[in-house]
Amino acid sequence: MNAPIITDVYGNRYAAVHVEELDDWRWLLARLEDWLLHADPETAADWAEFTGPGGPRLEEIIYMLGQWSIRMRNLAEGGSR
Repeated sequence: MNAPIITDVYGNRYAAVHVEELDDWRWLLARLEDWLLHADPETAADWAEFTGPGGPRLEEIIYMLGQWSIRMRNLAEGGSR
């Protein structure tokens, strides 16, 4: 069975996810955010080497993980943002 592809006005595709899974993903993202916030200096150095010049800084990744975690928590609780 092929389900229709649903998009928003910009053509971005939507995906169906069980609400329970959103909370699992939120938990994982929050744990990763916390781990990176408390990472050893060697981890930050490894990240900088991995991404190279112009790549996302560790602080940017931590910020995005926090934002995604908040959004997923709100969606799992029935909010829109």
